[in-house]
Order: sequence, then structure tokens, then C-alpha cells
Amino acid sequence: MNIKRPHDSFFKQLMSDPEAVKDFLKGFLPQELSNRIDFDSLKIIDTEKTDKKYRKFYLDLSVQCDLSGTESEIYIVFEHKSYADRFTLIQILNYCSVVWEACLKNREPLKPIIPIIFYHGRQRCNLPLEFADYFDVDDVIREYLLNFKTVLFDINRQTDEEILQACSNFYLAASLLAMKHIFRDVDSLKPVFKHIVQLDRDHFLMVLQYVIMTKDINEEELEELIREAGGEAMPSLAQKWIEQGMQKGMQQGIQKGMQQGMEQGMLEDAREMVIDALDTKFGNYPPHFRERIIQISDRDKLKKIFRLVLKIQSVEELENDKIWN
Repeated sequence: MNIKRPHDSFFKQLMSDPEAVKDFLKGFLPQELSNRIDFDSLKIIDTEKTDKKYRKFYLDLSVQCDLSGTESEIYIVFEHKSYADRFTLIQILNYCSVVWEACLKNREPLKPIIPIIFYHGRQRCNLPLEFADYFDVDDVIREYLLNFKTVLFDINRQTDEEILQACSNFYLAASLLAMKHIFRDVDSLKPVFKHIVQLDRDHFLMVLQYVIMTKDINEEELEELIREAGGEAMPSLAQKWIEQGMQKGMQQGIQKGMQQGMEQGMLEDAREMVIDALDTKFGNYPPHFRERIIQISDRDKLKKIFRLVLKIQSVEELENDKIWN
């Protein structure tokens, strides 16, 4: 798991399992969409795409599948967010346009693409659900604008019971619960660990590693969580699994010195979040902004700059703001 972007890394690790992807789509897609998909044909595909100018575009997950009873193919693309990035739909549109350029180049029919935003930030997500929502126009003008809908999966809008009922894949259910509660206090993880400890060894270690890399939790608190969820013998069994996992290179995050790595990783994540916001909103901007951001070692200041980037309308406003003082 990537220590610099643990949320994103864990999402990609979870969704690299085709069975988990199938179960998620069956459980959380709108029913009218889920009913149309031939899940036996589903396969995960490479998300890296290159446009005519050799610029690379990525989304977090892309799957290809057939429509039931037809020979038609569709793409379903996921973009994972652990914070509310208002311009996510522009990122998705850029990716879609590159996919369609490739279709034209290969003289293939344009692929239908259904975008899904997977959100698990601290607050409820209020992103636009349609591209036309970006524009402040009346209904007459809106009717002629470029538009597409997205499926928004906001994990904060799901109760624990709804997640458990929707998932037949227990690894998926336990992982979603961990992602839902990860920004809350340690006590909120107690019911989650009742499900985590029921996983097989490898999946248990994957979810445990995610918790350790993203939560400020000490060894005693972790042991108590595992004991309450799985009984007195569970911490010893977990320790045995952890040691086995370390031998396989699966549990590097439990070594001493991990805290410094976590803090550095969160700082790098904050810097990348600001740079991504600048890239999405302004495209070309003076390179000295990137250098300034890389030099900042205060996460709170980076958060303030991120919020400023979302509000302003020009690079000049950013240049002249007192936030740099």
C-alpha cells in the first residue's frame, strides 16, 4: 500500500478484485443500470490513456462489460475521492474524451461510459451530479449544454446495516465499513473490527494495514480493538498473521518509525491535493506555484490554499492573496 496516498491506494487494492467490483456494482448501482449488465463479462482494464498531445490521463478504476442480451459493450469508470473536489466531473470528461479519441483512431464505435464517483470524505458530498450543474443558466439554455450524469456513491449516506445488506462479498463489506469510519474517533471502529476479524488472514492484514496507516492509533488501542472484536485469543492470532505478513512484505506499515512515515505521507497527500486542484481548474499556470506548494510543510496551510483555489477565478487572485505571507 502506498504510504503517501493510503486512501487511494486502499481503494485501488480493494477494487483490483473483480469479485469485489461485481458485488459493489450489484449492490450500489441504480437498479435499472444493474439489471442491464452482464456481470459474467466484466473485466478490469487499464485506466491509463494518452491523448494526441501525448498527455496521460488516469482514473482510479475502469471496467468493461457487455449489456445483457446484446453484443454492446460499455465502460464503467470509477473516480475515488476522500475530499470534495468540485471539479471531478471535468476530470472525468477529460478521460472520456481521450477514450473516444482512441475509438475514432481505431475506427471503432464510440464506447458508452458510465462514471461513478466513490466518495468517503469527512462530510457528506455535495458535488454536482450532472455536468450542466456547473453552469448558472436557466432551463432553456441548459437544455442545449453539454451534459452527462454521474452515479455518486457517498459512503456517508449509507448506514452500516445498508452496507452489510448490499454486499455478499464480506471483504468488500468490511473494507467499506473501514473507509466509512476511518475519519472518526477510535471508538467508532469497534463495531467495524467485529467484521474485520472475521476475514481470512490476507484480507485481514490488508484492512488492518489501511487502518494503521491512516489512524493515529497506538499498539495498545489496536490490541484492545482486536480483543473486543474477536476475543482474548484474537490479538495473539493477529500478531502471528502480522508477523507472517511482514515476512511476505505485506505489513511494512507496522514497523517502528511508522509514525514519521505516516505524517510525511499525509503531507505529500495534501500537497498533491492542492496541485491536482490547480491542474484541474487552471491547466497551465506559472510553475513557481508548484515549487511553492512543494516547499510547504504545514498541512493546515495547504488546506487553506486548497480551499482558496476552489473559490478564486484566476491565477492572479492566487498570486496576490496574503496566504503566501
